[in-house]
Amino acid sequence: MSRDNVIAVARIFNNSYKKYSNYRYYVISNLNIENQFNKNYINNYIKAIDKYTKSTINRGKALCIAHDIQKKINTEYGVIEIDLF
Repeated sequence: MSRDNVIAVARIFNNSYKKYSNYRYYVISNLNIENQFNKNYINNYIKAIDKYTKSTINRGKALCIAHDIQKKINTEYGVIEIDLF
């Protein structure tokens, strides 16, 4: 049986920092590709943890963080970007 896990870099529209960037990026690790990797689940997850987690307005930094996590947990599907707008 395979692990079916993935690291998601979620991009959402950013209203608070319009002059810097239009998007905000969240890195969410170890999601199940069959059950948890969809827009509804990730939106609800971000809303639930938004006050407690860090995010970035730099896409490159988010991808570097995701690939560093990939080196540690070695997911089956790697790093995938998803747009949530």
